[in-house]
Amino acid sequence: MAENREPKQVNAGGKKTRRTAKVCEYLTYSGREAFKRLRTNVLIALGESNKNCRIIGITSAQPSEGKSTVSVNLAYSLSELGKNVLIIDGDMRRPAVHEIVGASLAPGVSDILTGKSGLNEAVVRYKSTVDSTVFDIIPGGEIPDHPAELLNSSRFGKVLEVVSTVFDYVIVDLPPVNAVIDAVNVSKYVDGLVVVLREDHCPRYVLGECMEQLRYARANILGFVMNGCIEGAGKHYQYRYQNQPYYRTEK
Repeated sequence: MAENREPKQVNAGGKKTRRTAKVCEYLTYSGREAFKRLRTNVLIALGESNKNCRIIGITSAQPSEGKSTVSVNLAYSLSELGKNVLIIDGDMRRPAVHEIVGASLAPGVSDILTGKSGLNEAVVRYKSTVDSTVFDIIPGGEIPDHPAELLNSSRFGKVLEVVSTVFDYVIVDLPPVNAVIDAVNVSKYVDGLVVVLREDHCPRYVLGECMEQLRYARANILGFVMNGCIEGAGKHYQYRYQNQPYYRTEK
């Protein structure tokens, strides 16, 4: 990725924005603090390293746990530290990052991996309207026929290798583990995985199946995020997803 090319910019609150109320700058004080705690815990879990870039995967056991919202806000929170952060929407079956930040779906990851777009053309920049926080995004792109094969390809590994030379942190938003195999395939490329759970939503046996699959793949589990929890004074810290398509079963 050429560093001399300015990414397309997406300002929070722009005309395309429909879900930026879920980004840190629009959350309540308790919501912003929750993501700062998450940021601290993730950095502790990653530990010390000589690597210039750390790659973090965000997944869940099943759909509608809020993993994409967590991915975006973790990226925002890391950016507040003055770090160069990129979020990649690796959920090419049901991409959501572009909607949260108010960007276009394509070009994106799938277009890069199929050769329809270059890496430079797919990167967009989110710029906060309340402070100097910025981070970059690669949306999901056009929904491909075989997303699992694309994410498991050496080309995706090469994309991560290239962006690792530019960014301090790369966050990869991944599909649910129990729905499709994508997150398991990508686990070999990341330094660690964060598993998102929505309170009173994910049955214990579903989480157990998720963990069994990740342990079999020898994935490094950094920890869990309990989403949709009740914050103090009866305030709710939760998100809702409606009218979302289901994950397709692999042929």
